[in-house]
Amino acid sequence: MIIRRHWQPLLAVAVVLLAALVYVGQDRWRHRCGAAAETLDANEVGQVLQPPDAISGADPKLLDALEALPAPFGSLVAGRVFESSMSRPVVGAVDDDTAYLASGGELLDGEYDGQVVLTDVATGAARWGVGVRGYGEGGGPVGDLFLTLGIPEDRAPQLAAYDVASGDRVACTEIGEDTEARFDPPLGSTAVPGGDVVVARAGPEGQNQLAISRLDPRSGEQRWSRVVEHRGPRAVLDDAGPVVVASAFGASDRPWTTAVPSPLVQGLTALDAESGEPAWTWPTAVPDGRSVQVKVVGTDAEAGRVHAMVRTWAGQSASSLRIRVVAIDADGSEAWSRSLPGGHCDAALWGELVVTACGTPALTGLDAATGAPRWTTRRVLAHPHTLDVSGRPAVDLGDGTRLQPAADDLYRIDTTTGRATAVATEAELLTYVAEVEAVGEHLVLSTASGVFVFERED
Repeated sequence: MIIRRHWQPLLAVAVVLLAALVYVGQDRWRHRCGAAAETLDANEVGQVLQPPDAISGADPKLLDALEALPAPFGSLVAGRVFESSMSRPVVGAVDDDTAYLASGGELLDGEYDGQVVLTDVATGAARWGVGVRGYGEGGGPVGDLFLTLGIPEDRAPQLAAYDVASGDRVACTEIGEDTEARFDPPLGSTAVPGGDVVVARAGPEGQNQLAISRLDPRSGEQRWSRVVEHRGPRAVLDDAGPVVVASAFGASDRPWTTAVPSPLVQGLTALDAESGEPAWTWPTAVPDGRSVQVKVVGTDAEAGRVHAMVRTWAGQSASSLRIRVVAIDADGSEAWSRSLPGGHCDAALWGELVVTACGTPALTGLDAATGAPRWTTRRVLAHPHTLDVSGRPAVDLGDGTRLQPAADDLYRIDTTTGRATAVATEAELLTYVAEVEAVGEHLVLSTASGVFVFERED
């Protein structure tokens, strides 16, 4: 899965011509596919993450706390402090030795709205980077390519493909017609088997439509294209094996509110992954006067199953709110459904479990195949906040435990019993934990203060 983490920079107008390029006229250059992205080699990017003894601007108490973290965190090998939590990049694994950092600022010098840098995690040295002007929607690896998706000012969305090893741009594909993009336009994508990418963007009539296309990112060939009805602020796609599912909300979104026009149904639309033909919509029926919001919390591509959290209410009445998790099979039929307590819940697919968090109980593990409860954890935090089990990257350690950010802390959770043990807390680090990522034999911990790489210690 790719391009699911958002670094969404705003539009800009500056264009920089590289000395090696032949000047073809400013207007013609601006309208070349990929002209809004500038590829930079390792020397131009410089040292992205610094050795532990050279991390500038770091609070010594923070560094001491990082060095004292228990297993699976071993020695601190690199890191970087950022001026504000808004500048902290999102981090993703490219391969066992390389991570990407994507941000709206502070990674690269220059007038860039968005920036992606591939970095050697053991040394913090840059491999190469891309500076983007315009609106970006993250980035990620697909096979031996690294892809970026964005919208230059008043242009069609562009899918650019780079060679992971060298940073050379392999291809750039314009998707659809040029359009005047509003702030935060609907744009999303997911990788599917075979190396193709499915991209969703605003439909030809704009509001309440999505145009969805399957593309070969290397050749730019369009396999199919389909316009579907869509109600919601975002375009989120999920690979579910036989089908690709479009929805309005992603894992990191917090759209759940009763302050919306009623009735309003923001559900799921599934397209056949091979042909693009409509497969199913869900829900198929909604009682009169009811509003429904559906968020995908995980997919099992092998089984062709989608797990989702559903909120239903009547009018503007918060007291009428009902929440449940459902499992939807490849044909659109409901395999199982389970009601959740309270009005503030989160859910995520953790392997063979659907884990729900509703404050009280803190966590419940449901069998993903049947919906049957396996365990319940009554208390994890010292306060009754709902754990964020879906919105931030976590790590399955492969030994039956999972590193999971929870509120402002990081916990190690036994997925067979639900037992949770604090690994890193805001009180100890003097900064909150944002996410954690595994890159080969290293762990990358992101906090409000910065990004830090550790050797993994089992």
